[in-house]
Parts: sequence; structure tokens; C-alpha cells
Amino acid sequence: MQHRLQVILLLSLLAISALFALNANAAAQLMVSPTRIVFEGNDRTKQVNLINNGADTGRFRISFVNRKMTADGNFEEVTEDEAGMYSDDIVRFSPRQVTLAPGQSQTVRLMLRKKSGMEDGEYRSHLLFQSLPDAEATDVSKLSGQKRGMSIHLIPVIGVTIPVIVRQGQLTSNVSLSDIALKQANTVKGEKTLSLKLNRSGTRSAYGDFRVYFIPRGGSPVVIGQVNGVAVYTPLASRSVEIRLQSPAGFELSDGELHIRYLESGKDEQTGLLAESRLALP
Repeated sequence: MQHRLQVILLLSLLAISALFALNANAAAQLMVSPTRIVFEGNDRTKQVNLINNGADTGRFRISFVNRKMTADGNFEEVTEDEAGMYSDDIVRFSPRQVTLAPGQSQTVRLMLRKKSGMEDGEYRSHLLFQSLPDAEATDVSKLSGQKRGMSIHLIPVIGVTIPVIVRQGQLTSNVSLSDIALKQANTVKGEKTLSLKLNRSGTRSAYGDFRVYFIPRGGSPVVIGQVNGVAVYTPLASRSVEIRLQSPAGFELSDGELHIRYLESGKDEQTGLLAESRLALP
């Protein structure tokens, strides 16, 4: 009896592994563009393009979910309504489920319907593209070959989300950088990271790209780190950020300074500078 139980458990674990690999592959084969939607001004319609770049047909369910950003920049699920979040009451979308053959694309259309008397502010939800397992993969009898006995059947749900933001009225955002420090990331390779806090105030979220320059004493600036698409969403006031640095050939990160710039995405230092700071390196 004990041996039979061990065999059933082993087969069940193999089935779980197969299902996880299947779903992970389904999520990986879906390309979503753009990865962020913002309704503001006179915007009333937007669209998201989906492409199956995998080798297998994939099925995907689309829905709104609420997520809030934590101080470390991750997201966690919101189980109850919170200020500044919505479901599908002001943004409608279609279709809600798609099946894509390899190489096939699909457009998801979003339509904004603002409520009467909607207060000024920024409202956010997240559009979830959720992979659905193949029907045959969920048939336990085919995976385990067992008609009797105990069986464990877990189907992990893999998906990707993109923020969908609605802005009402004239909103402002001020950004600053603080708590800047240089850390040793890998003692073997000598890699370092730059840690900092991205601070936000005002009525809208901040979103931009980081550029880190090393300026050796008497030398010219060299880009040694960059991260794109870094946000701090309302109502969060600040979040931590870590940027991996690459030392320029022939230089040590010493006897100079680091120049950190946070730029509006798609703009340069002259047209989109949101915040900047410097760190002296002895």
C-alpha cells in the first residue's frame, strides 16, 4: 500500500511538472504591445496588439485585475476597492478571450467611458493576459494513467499584466532621488549596483528611464547603467530602485562621481529631465 501511494505521488508530481512547463511556455509565447496604456486629455480609444511568437497554438483570457505597488517596486493583489483603482466600469475592452495560432496576431480594443461628475485624479487598473491550459493537458487520467487512488492535480495559471491608467483633469507630479548608495553586488566578478529611492509627490504617478554616468576626475561622462520603464504609482510616495552597473574598460569606480538622471520615457536630458542627483566617489 505504501509503495502504491509513493508511485501515485510520483506520477502526480510528474503531471504537475508537465502542466507547469506547458503553461509557462504559453505565457512566454505571447508578445504584448504596448506594455502600458494611458488615457488622458481627449483620448477615448486605445488598442493592445497580441502576437503569438511561439510554436504552439495558445488560448488566453483577458480581464482586469487590481494591483498596488509596494515599496520595493513589486505588485500585490488588492482584494478590496481602494482609492484610485477601478475594474471595467470606466474602461471596456473586447475581445475577452483569444485563441492564437503560431504567428497569428490579435488587436484588443479599449474604450473609455468616463462617469458623470468623475473627480480629478489618476485611476489605474491592470489588464491581465492569462494563459489557458490545453484541454487534453487537464485530463488527469491521460497524465497519470490512474483510475483509482489518490491524485494531485494542480494547474498553475501564468499571465502577464500591463497597467491601464485614466487621468482626469490637470494633474501634477514632482520627483526626487534620495538614499543613494553604491553596493557590491558580486564579490567574485566585482560587479556593483546603485541603490536609491525614487520619491513622488502630487496627483499623478511618475514613469521614466534611469541613466547612470561615471565621470572620472578630469574625464568625460561614460554611461555605466540604465533601466527603462521605472514607475512609482499613486498613492505610493516612494519606492526603492537598484541599478546594476558596468565599470567602463580601464576604469575603477573611484576618484570621480556618479551622475544619476531620471528621464521621461522617450525623451533626452534636455527635453525630459525629471530628477537628477550626484554621488562623489573617493
